[in-house]
Amino acid sequence: MSLKIFLPRKLYAVKENFNIYGEIKINDCNAISYYVITAIGCREITRNSQLIADRKEIEFSSTLRHLGLIVNASDILKAERRDVALCFAYDNLTPNIYLHKLSIKLNQETSINVLIYDEDQILKLQDLEEDLVHYAACTGGNKLCPNDDMQLLYQLVKQRNSFIQISSNNKHQFHITQLIYRLCRLPFNFLNMFFTLCVTMQPLKFIFQRMVLYEHYQEWLKFKHSGKRHYNIVIDKFLGICVMLLLLFYFSHPGDYLIETSHFIVIKLRTLLNSLRGAPIGLKLNVQLNGFLLDCFGYHVHLWATFLDLIEPFVRKLFVPIALLGAMGLSYQLASLTDLITIMGLHAHCFSIYSAVLYKVEIKGLQVLWKVVLGKRKNLLKNRVESHNYKNRQLYLTTIFFASLLFLFPTILTYYIVFTTLRLCIFLFNLILKTLRRHLLEFPFEMLIRWCSGNLYNIEALELEYLQHIMPLVRQPQIQIPMLNITVFILHIHSSSLSRVFSSESGILKELEAKEKNTIKSICQGILVGKF
Repeated sequence: MSLKIFLPRKLYAVKENFNIYGEIKINDCNAISYYVITAIGCREITRNSQLIADRKEIEFSSTLRHLGLIVNASDILKAERRDVALCFAYDNLTPNIYLHKLSIKLNQETSINVLIYDEDQILKLQDLEEDLVHYAACTGGNKLCPNDDMQLLYQLVKQRNSFIQISSNNKHQFHITQLIYRLCRLPFNFLNMFFTLCVTMQPLKFIFQRMVLYEHYQEWLKFKHSGKRHYNIVIDKFLGICVMLLLLFYFSHPGDYLIETSHFIVIKLRTLLNSLRGAPIGLKLNVQLNGFLLDCFGYHVHLWATFLDLIEPFVRKLFVPIALLGAMGLSYQLASLTDLITIMGLHAHCFSIYSAVLYKVEIKGLQVLWKVVLGKRKNLLKNRVESHNYKNRQLYLTTIFFASLLFLFPTILTYYIVFTTLRLCIFLFNLILKTLRRHLLEFPFEMLIRWCSGNLYNIEALELEYLQHIMPLVRQPQIQIPMLNITVFILHIHSSSLSRVFSSESGILKELEAKEKNTIKSICQGILVGKF
């Protein structure tokens, strides 16, 4: 059995009678923890303006459990009559208070640890703040954190500090920061209403749910509601506004760059198709199949170029809404840029699908015909490959089709490699944009700023310093003091290192990557079987 008492440093050397308030936690491993959070003086509280802080402490103490007393050693007989969990005593000879009474019965194996903490240092623990915000979001903020002692201690100290600060402020006073906060939320509220309208309307629901912009909107909400990346949201909006101003005021016609890029892609794609004529890099391609594929793909490129000419007036104005998305953040602009690149590379996506279908037909046909050439077939009932005697006409037709597919395979493989590589380049570029916008929201800017200012603290920097005390803490006559293991520690918190900054994670990025289907490994496997 172990017993831990968390005591504020300001009460350790007090020489005044107090009522102490806090919480008690009993673990499954037969460990009891007492959390002393606040103390109320036994003297009468008047209504003078100098004692407003005392009245706030009294109001907050009503939300906690009454743990016990701190009394003078001369009045210890009166304190023993009261049913309290803890009773500390002080005298003129001992420089600190000492534990006089416990409500539980101790044995010789019980170890008592008194942990002296500083409230200001406890409130500096950044990782406990993040855990508390995450726990409050999951439970609604109505329960105490049940995980470990430091988390519960931080939560209680945080509640006391927040209660006193809220009580000291005028709740009816309107601040300029509230106006700025509401103005900053206007773009988000408008976009939220717009997305909700698009998702609920059936004609737009099918298209809108497949846009990268909507996918990023859901990811952005996860980062925002986690409460761990407030600085990232602010920096994201700041960079987005800077890019918005740059596009609107320093570029006269930003849509022209998009039109020029689209025509440049069409020209390069036509050049690529022309390079496949004849025998590119010495490859002996089938003349008839190569000509047929070039005519089909060339006509497809011609249709796409005509479509770009038709939508050119709309595309020139497309950069205006993209620039206005900067009010939401740079990550939204990157997400809309991903959708834009996907639309510009739609013809390459179609070419890749065409060549992939031909490639899968070739592979499947060669596999089936090769089994026939070997005199085998697949038994579906027994789910195995068995020997089979084919007729001569079956073997004759198999030889013809197998030879035809085998001679057509280099041509189809060439087209499949070329257009799959083209689509893979577009995918990798979009992957870079996705990684950039996710890490823009994941990078620990707040912890880096705290580390630069020397205010980064976490639970790993916690240090226990053994404190020498003159007299035993337990003064209970019926207990033999030498049999008890009594120690006093002071909790010290040091600044964390730079490695701790880059090792901190919010957990949201890992969650998103775990749900990711298009990983590099799956893409490589899909390319081999023609399913990319």
